[in-house]
Amino acid sequence: MAQTYVDNRILNYTKNIHAGAENLDNGNTMARVRVDNTFMSAELEMEVKLPDLKIVSIKGKILRSFAEECKDNAEVLQRAVGMRVGAGITRLVKETIGGSNGCNVLADMILEGCNALIMGFTVDELERQLGAETDEGYEQVLKDMLENNPRIASCIAFTEGNDLRKRLGV
Repeated sequence: MAQTYVDNRILNYTKNIHAGAENLDNGNTMARVRVDNTFMSAELEMEVKLPDLKIVSIKGKILRSFAEECKDNAEVLQRAVGMRVGAGITRLVKETIGGSNGCNVLADMILEGCNALIMGFTVDELERQLGAETDEGYEQVLKDMLENNPRIASCIAFTEGNDLRKRLGV
């Protein structure tokens, strides 16, 4: 009897985040994010213009939520149109989309979409690195990636002036 009483008081919680990016026929990239947890479900689509990485369209909806500020607040997403995915995006999204006049759930989803977008740019380079047959080949692919993809410097592992970049002469 006591065990059943205790088992009924244990909180069950699950959370899934699915984020991805795909290239569109018009040359832009679409980031899609879906979040589902025990208390909330939401989806978001964000189109980003290349090469300047500006958000040109965004839509999303909260399918199920306990947070009142987010239930019917998808129009707050339109504040993101024109933002550039790059340095400072986290602060800008948190201040503009999140906070007391917005929806933190949607702000977090935009940032997940930005991460998916940035990772989409690095997949080809990472596959080439993993496929390198020698250490020298690996280093050359890494050097090429750092020289040809300035967006990568936003990652802490590749920031300007760090030891790895110095060693590679980039």
